[in-house]
Amino acid sequence: MVLIKTQRDTLLVPLQSVSGIVERRHTLPILSNVLLEKRGDRLTLLATDIEIQITTTTEGAGGEGEGAITVAARKLQDILRSLPD
Repeated sequence: MVLIKTQRDTLLVPLQSVSGIVERRHTLPILSNVLLEKRGDRLTLLATDIEIQITTTTEGAGGEGEGAITVAARKLQDILRSLPD
């Protein structure tokens, strides 16, 4: 199943804007993750450090189905940066 099929920058740019508040070493490991939620062609990214929450939305997230998942924000960002344009 392909949840998201899009260009690298369509995902990288909003990820960079929300991952600024994500801490690498936190007492609650889930706070180092970002929530990716896909509904139709819209992808919402959400990150929090309990005090602050940042949400951004991007269009053009093709792929099948809808759903939500949390992933390690810094790791995903490193992977996306290493991909070719």
